[in-house]
Amino acid sequence: MAQPDQAAEHDAGAPPDQGPPPDAGHLRRALDEQADLLTGPDVSDVVRVRVRRTLDSTRDLFELSTDDAVREVAGRAVAWVAESVGALQRLPRVFAAAHAVVGEHAPLLRTVDQLDLLGLTLDRAYDAVHRHDAEGLDVQLAVLVERFPARTSAAALADPVGMSHDDLDESVVRDHGLEVGEDGIPRLPVPEQPDPDHETKEAR
Repeated sequence: MAQPDQAAEHDAGAPPDQGPPPDAGHLRRALDEQADLLTGPDVSDVVRVRVRRTLDSTRDLFELSTDDAVREVAGRAVAWVAESVGALQRLPRVFAAAHAVVGEHAPLLRTVDQLDLLGLTLDRAYDAVHRHDAEGLDVQLAVLVERFPARTSAAALADPVGMSHDDLDESVVRDHGLEVGEDGIPRLPVPEQPDPDHETKEAR
């Protein structure tokens, strides 16, 4: 039996509860944003192709259903990919590909293996949803909870970005002569640029 201190240490290291899944619209936006971040040229080819498969499989789930269980599957998958692949990107390429702890794969190979398993899990979740097999979907959700924990919540990934006009102090915007863009961010207006040929014209 674990001692109290050991149990507390284990609980402290456990991933936090993801909470209720975000709505489908927010999750779709999170999918689009993560696709741009995690499939760029700085991502290894073997990882990029698997990330695309994972995100595409998640989108396919939404074509069948946006029920709570489906959104939880999607949210957990996106959160894990964003967190794990993001962490891999922060490692030097040579280190990620070659440095392995005794008894484990190098970070790159470990991430590839996990992405393969995640893709298979999402395929099985899709099959369960297609067959209206709630029990089968619960099994795949349990796999996600156990094998793909993430400290990043799907809700945080799906939070709207930018600012709204309600966040702005109109007097400050006015006093500083700022212009508010479509994204809600105030910026200094671009000053009028001089004619690049003005010296030539003056010489004439």
